[in-house]
Amino acid sequence: MKTKELPKAQTKVRNLLSKISEDFYLCRPDITVGKESFNAALLFGVLTELNRGNQLLFGEYGGGKTTSAEYLNAIFNNLPLDLVKRVALRGNPQLTKEDTVGRPHYGELHRFKELTVWQHFVLIKPKIFDEFNRIPESNQSVVLNGVDRGEWNYMNDFIYTCRQPFFATCNYSDRGNHALIQAILDRFDVAVESKFPGVANSLHISQDYFNDNDQILRDSNLTREALKVLNSGKSFEDIQSELEGIREQQQTRLEGERLAGLTEEERKLIEAEVGKITLEKEAEQYLAFLIAELNVTPKYGQKRSNDLIDKDNGKYLHTAFTGSGSRREEKSIVRYSKALAWIQGQQTVSLDHIMQVSPYVLWHRLKWTDEIIGKLRNDKRDDPLDLYITKTLLGNGTPEFPGIQGRYIEGREAYQLVIDCIGHGDYKRAKAEATKFAAADKGHPVFTDLLRDLA
Repeated sequence: MKTKELPKAQTKVRNLLSKISEDFYLCRPDITVGKESFNAALLFGVLTELNRGNQLLFGEYGGGKTTSAEYLNAIFNNLPLDLVKRVALRGNPQLTKEDTVGRPHYGELHRFKELTVWQHFVLIKPKIFDEFNRIPESNQSVVLNGVDRGEWNYMNDFIYTCRQPFFATCNYSDRGNHALIQAILDRFDVAVESKFPGVANSLHISQDYFNDNDQILRDSNLTREALKVLNSGKSFEDIQSELEGIREQQQTRLEGERLAGLTEEERKLIEAEVGKITLEKEAEQYLAFLIAELNVTPKYGQKRSNDLIDKDNGKYLHTAFTGSGSRREEKSIVRYSKALAWIQGQQTVSLDHIMQVSPYVLWHRLKWTDEIIGKLRNDKRDDPLDLYITKTLLGNGTPEFPGIQGRYIEGREAYQLVIDCIGHGDYKRAKAEATKFAAADKGHPVFTDLLRDLA
């Protein structure tokens, strides 16, 4: 990828992104942002590392889902690849809380002392849960707080890792898979598909049977040292302190290969810079229209998962899916859009950033109606069906079911007029204009919602 002159931190991240795509996770571009093309699985993986976010990776067997996550966690966190593979969890129907989080210290238990032996998966901050949808639905709640907040509990013990990069891979449905519960899906910021990389890349991969480049990232001595630390029984804080020394050694090893990852200081600097990025007016307006269509229905006041779909007031997005919007969705859209703008060296989030990020935040969370699925199932497409539907309905839509982008373009001036009236303290006119544009609940839901605030 050709990039303009970028600040030091952006340049380092872009170089790592390029190095991974060229030497480790061979792929081809499938998403365009501005004038640049990226591979979505890899791009959102990098954004997940920068945001300490959560990412689902869907795909076929052997499609590179786990491989991409392993490379990202190893490189961006300066951890030996063999250690990253060793501490990853592998999903299976018999997986228990003891396998996942921790178990009693059996020696101390005989002495009537209640101590926890934490699993390596919990103690290592960046995490990979492979074949996540092989866990039965009843057991998925074990990792809810860990995915969401970095809080891990066992017996009366507790570890707080804070939010860390968390990747979970899912094969497409087969007899051994289970549905992911909605609470889990809502806790994953983004979802991507690990796609077929093309014939040329596949030919190259087929001749690299032993993954020779992986040896650059491996270090059996450092991995043994790390395992000793993880098995030491020391406090979580002491373990992290000792692991930091191992990370520093790995970073020194990889500097000559242009693969040295981010230090903790660099991560904090990036997080601060990303946090300062603001949304352009068009980006914020489109997001307002999107949030309204996900959450507001005139008939029931707000969209709820236990209400029938309100189809009485026009073909807005809320008529096309069951369930409701979520505050986590909105945070994910904004945070990932800001991180994407940061990678591109931009000071603000554009409408394009929001529109490119939003489908990947929403497609795994929204359950489309049979009607919508039936209308779009047989369309020519490059994405999985649910992602294709999401991109279509968040964009221009179809002649039969227009998309949000068109409604936003039609209504943005009216929306800005109401906002300007509110900004100048002219609430009487703001209410009058919002009433006019709401058109007795036949207008856009964003105006219906504004009226509730103005009331």
